Amino acid sequence: MQRVKKLFCILLCFIILLQNFGTAVVFISYKINQAYIAANLCENRNNPAMHCNGKCQLRKQLQREEQQEQKNPYTQKENKEVTLFCEQLVFTGEAPYFDITTEQNSFYLMKPTYSPVNSIFHPPLC
Repeated sequence: MQRVKKLFCILLCFIILLQNFGTAVVFISYKINQAYIAANLCENRNNPAMHCNGKCQLRKQLQREEQQEQKNPYTQKENKEVTLFCEQLVFTGEAPYFDITTEQNSFYLMKPTYSPVNSIFHPPLC
């Protein structure tokens, strides 16, 4: 059962990655089957002087892939503009005034009210 779950997770991740890297899959399948595509599917196979070698089929597949990506609402990327506001500081040339007479709460300077144990804890022997 555990093996089936792992296999299912790996398969699911692989499918998701294939969906995201669709153009890479098209290029890889073209390179693997380039001889077959050039010999059987190429529009210019009767004209060897063009040296097409199936690139026309690759272009068609890439156009189909791009159209499918545009139809998918989840892959459409929206440009979101983020505006950051910053208060404009004016430097007058004078040193800033700090009132040091007010009492500051500095809890980190206070001594702890408990006494920490300095020895290392040893569990009881059984």
